[in-house]
Amino acid sequence: MKPILFTLFVALLTAALPAEDVTSWRNGGNGLYPHVNPATNWNDPSAILWEVETPDWANAAPLIIGNRLIYTVEPTTLICLDAATGQQLWEVSNSYEDVANLGPEVQTRLIRAKQQKEILEIELKPLRQELYKINRRYQRDKDNAALRDQVRVVRKKIADLEAKADPILKRFELPKSHATNGYASYTPCSDGEYIYNCNGLGIVTKHDLNGNRVWSKVMEKPDHNWGGSTSPQLVGGKLIIRFSDYTALDPETGDELWRVANPINWGTPSSFQVEGQSFLYTGRGELIRVSDGEKLPSQDWTIPQKKFAFFNTNFVSGNRVYAVHGAKALQGDLYCMEIPATIAALETYGLQEVWHTNVSQERYYASPLVHEGLVYIFTMGQIFQVLEADTGELVYSHKIPGRMDRTFPGLLLVNGMIYAGEENGTAFFLKPGREYEELARLDVGECRSTPIFKDDIAYLRTMEKVYAFKAK
Repeated sequence: MKPILFTLFVALLTAALPAEDVTSWRNGGNGLYPHVNPATNWNDPSAILWEVETPDWANAAPLIIGNRLIYTVEPTTLICLDAATGQQLWEVSNSYEDVANLGPEVQTRLIRAKQQKEILEIELKPLRQELYKINRRYQRDKDNAALRDQVRVVRKKIADLEAKADPILKRFELPKSHATNGYASYTPCSDGEYIYNCNGLGIVTKHDLNGNRVWSKVMEKPDHNWGGSTSPQLVGGKLIIRFSDYTALDPETGDELWRVANPINWGTPSSFQVEGQSFLYTGRGELIRVSDGEKLPSQDWTIPQKKFAFFNTNFVSGNRVYAVHGAKALQGDLYCMEIPATIAALETYGLQEVWHTNVSQERYYASPLVHEGLVYIFTMGQIFQVLEADTGELVYSHKIPGRMDRTFPGLLLVNGMIYAGEENGTAFFLKPGREYEELARLDVGECRSTPIFKDDIAYLRTMEKVYAFKAK
């Protein structure tokens, strides 16, 4: 192995090993937890160290910083628990109103506007129901002039009532979002001293470990009506975020340093270093230099008719990157890309394709995993596929048995076991290898979040509760 390439490999391997704390999405990007010994019998009551009800749901994974467990709540709240007991230490909201530093006059006006809006909504509700019914009839009978006139009359009544609302409410109106995605799908990140968080309103905040807001910044709204989920990350001394463009902020001040326009993407980029410099590689195959935001030679993995279907985080293994994406009945692709050994080669040619394999034509919400020469991928439709990491040759494809749902959590490697889960609450640990073998199957309740692990404790945020499971 060339000395430069060996240095790159060691740097990447070291970066992949988790610290004691879990301070970012997928524990640094790859979802590796080799130095833990957590419980796997989560349905045994004796394994529950503590459990707490959550004020509302969210999809983001929690963080653990020392004795603090941090998690998000719809739409804009951060909550901190004592990791040993589950006792709440603090809670802070980061809505438009919270970060705007409103004066007393504006606050009073906003309160009155909201009260007025509640009264208007009482009047609007029956009108909207009436419009829905009339419009359905009109859609089935487009030549009916009387129905067309009724639709117009009711729409005008609704518009006249809505016009009575104070215009100040527009300033604080939530952007559109998909009911499944919501606003709290961004996993925070931390440097061990501060917490950096994004929410689907386009707001970025920095908090100390006691919940005090150090700075806040209102960015653009997410570039899709479903919202966003690209988690913030600290790379090369910069805070990398994405609502519509990949943007680097100064972690100290929140000042914008650079911005790179790009197509819609939900997944968090992977990162790597070459000769001491940091680079981002997105799920779409875009290569970005972190120091200045320069976009280097990139791939174009466009999915026909589904140009938004890029949801997960690539896996970095040594000098290779593994990326999987797809769309139902249209496309399914797994790529192995090689990172050049020098900056000169990287900036001239970008990453080079080692192999490409067609895989199941479905969405891939779950991030891939590479372990001991095998690539593991998991489709939205619960098909678990294993391929050779060197060649892309299929080892096996297995439809998970039993009642399953959408597979949002990423694949994790936990002390030599593979963790996978899906939305309706089925979670399981698998034995890695060339044959499908379940080690444990669990029912954790409706869940879209990915668990985290520290020492002998697993922390899981479901739609209704946060759990700590402790090994005996």
